[in-house]
Amino acid sequence: MQMKIRLLPFVAALFVATSIMTSCLDSEEQQVLYDPESSITGFSVGTLHIDRVGKDSNGEDSAYVDTVSYADYPFTIDQINRTIENRDSFPIGTHIDKVVTNVSYDTGTGMLAYRPNGSERDTVWTSTDSIDFTSPVQFRVYMYNGSLGKPYTVKVNVHQTEPDTMTWNKFDLPFDGGISGLNFQKTVYADGKIYVFGEDAAGNSTIQRTTISNSTPGAWENVSLGMPLNIKPYSAMKWRGSICFLGKTDNENDYTLYYMDPETGAATSAGRNGFYQLIAADESGERLYASTTDGLGFFGADLSWTKDEGQSIEIEGRISSYSEALPYNAEITRTVIMGYNASESDTAAVVYQRLSSENEWIRISQNQPMPNLKNISMIRYDGQLYAFGGPNHSASSTIKTAFKSFYGSTDLGLTWWETKECMFFPEEFASYYTEGEGSCSATVDSDNFIWIVWENGSISRGRINRLGFAPKW
Repeated sequence: MQMKIRLLPFVAALFVATSIMTSCLDSEEQQVLYDPESSITGFSVGTLHIDRVGKDSNGEDSAYVDTVSYADYPFTIDQINRTIENRDSFPIGTHIDKVVTNVSYDTGTGMLAYRPNGSERDTVWTSTDSIDFTSPVQFRVYMYNGSLGKPYTVKVNVHQTEPDTMTWNKFDLPFDGGISGLNFQKTVYADGKIYVFGEDAAGNSTIQRTTISNSTPGAWENVSLGMPLNIKPYSAMKWRGSICFLGKTDNENDYTLYYMDPETGAATSAGRNGFYQLIAADESGERLYASTTDGLGFFGADLSWTKDEGQSIEIEGRISSYSEALPYNAEITRTVIMGYNASESDTAAVVYQRLSSENEWIRISQNQPMPNLKNISMIRYDGQLYAFGGPNHSASSTIKTAFKSFYGSTDLGLTWWETKECMFFPEEFASYYTEGEGSCSATVDSDNFIWIVWENGSISRGRINRLGFAPKW
């Protein structure tokens, strides 16, 4: 009997081991086993100081230091790579040189160690320690056997720029070929390149492009391969992977549709004539809206023509457009176009909408109208529409300065308001602007940069800082 009792622990242990082996063998899932004696299971920080700017009693900007609790900021623990960091960076100006932490971990010996920055040895952690996190800090748990577990690298992330602020840079780049300036501009971004279509001072058509590398434009180069004699600059737009535009080989014939390869810059005729203007390209690639000698209508992907009946669009000069699929029906696209109102006495720009399921453009009666700005441009940016441009020449308008503000719309052109935060232009933009037809143009690239091409070839590049933050997960 005594022998049987002594064998019980051995039998029990063998049974448990057998069960574990069976469980592992029966499962096709990969199991990751952590050492329960050396794992950190929770991490947070306490109250920190942050630099702020407020208004003093005289209404002037005044710097001060505020105190904010960061206890609710989550930290992600990667148990495989043994790293700990906050997914959402703390606001710019947060002080992380004196941080009180709250750490939970497997009991082990009941002690946790960390190595302060600049030290060559570990220190036993307490919940009142003020730790410098300006560089990553290593934490380790004391195990039952008295040795230290594998280290965790703890990093506290702080934004280095204000997320909801725009940063602008200017690049002074003269156009290729000695061209002093371009008017009647239309700018298109495609495949890492910015193309600008326009006319020089003598009225000659030209296309210039710059290649973007590391968010920096290279020198302008003239694009001429396969180009017609005369080009309608305002017609340029991206459609079905090509840059489409109108051109003609002499001064007599109607305009012809051309396709340009964005990579090579080579243009070829599509073989369709009789154009007056290209209006917009819908997102699906199934429609290219145009104005022809036959009236308004659209070309399908096979360049079959569908005519609209008895309609005109009252937009003077350049047309800006945006198209997207309806959120409740991906088979239907909505296209919005905007342009300058030919009647200078009118203070509101012209906005039209069209659904691909309908056969006409509808002029929008804007709830809060977009000001009728010269050289007006509309872009889709950060989930909404924005418009901007030169002054409003209406006698009743108070907008007498070019690039005074961005105007935003979250309802696809029905309501516009002047932005007061985040989206802004530097004051010097007014001096970059020259009063001419199409003397500047804008586009948005795949990295969320706004590019503005000025008449003399110089370029301004802007982006909301948070749109450039690289995702960590």
